[in-house]
Amino acid sequence: MHGDSTLGFEVMPSNVAYTARKLRLTYEEFDYSQATPQAASFKRWLKSQLSRGHPVVFFPMCAGDSHTPYPGSNPNGGHVDHVEPIWGLFSNHPLDDPNVYDDDWILHASDQDFMPYYRPLNSLDDSPAFQGNCKAAQPGFRLNEMYPCFDANETYGLAVTGLAIQGETIPTVLSTDGAVQEPNVRIGEPAVGLAGWVMMSKLTKGAEYAVYRFDGVDTLPATTAELEVAKYTWRHVYKAAGEASTYPDPVDIPSDGAVYYVTVRRFD
Repeated sequence: MHGDSTLGFEVMPSNVAYTARKLRLTYEEFDYSQATPQAASFKRWLKSQLSRGHPVVFFPMCAGDSHTPYPGSNPNGGHVDHVEPIWGLFSNHPLDDPNVYDDDWILHASDQDFMPYYRPLNSLDDSPAFQGNCKAAQPGFRLNEMYPCFDANETYGLAVTGLAIQGETIPTVLSTDGAVQEPNVRIGEPAVGLAGWVMMSKLTKGAEYAVYRFDGVDTLPATTAELEVAKYTWRHVYKAAGEASTYPDPVDIPSDGAVYYVTVRRFD
């Protein structure tokens, strides 16, 4: 893949599943080996993932770029230029309806600025010629990433479904301050500490829970049964006051590291 062992390797369709496994994530990858064109199938898959709360990494084309960045990066000959996350879905229809409607919208980021971007789901596909949905997109760095389209014929995506740990866990997400301003350690800038807030949901009021923090992929245990004997950074035990709870992480998060949080319900 593009890159080297010092600066790292860019994540592309050819190695995104490998990257997710190495990060101890569970995932569902879109089947890019299915019959073409894949636009309708990809949009249904995308909607089904977002409706279940699974953020998606997708690989769009950008106006004015080559659409074929590196040899071997696009299995089956699809076209991509960039990698971007999609994490929001809006619809006037039940979210478990598998059909894609013109008033279904998604929320994505450009991976070039700090702004959210809202798009009709049916406006995301185009051919590499960019004469359809993305005909009016502006070419050029820091412009075309904001209004991309995926290859309507052959496309790629991966949904993150959770952590690779066996056992029943509680939905847990992290919010940080200053993450968008983190230093570039690849060029020698020193790492900094980030403050974090851990947010748990789908709790039962009055029930007891424990949330654990692990630093680095090697410390995350394989099962929830091993949590108490694993090398966690800290453990917080509490009784839920409602259906959701927020806990400020007492230890800064290194901007050049990876941290994992696991929440489980405790039973007597």
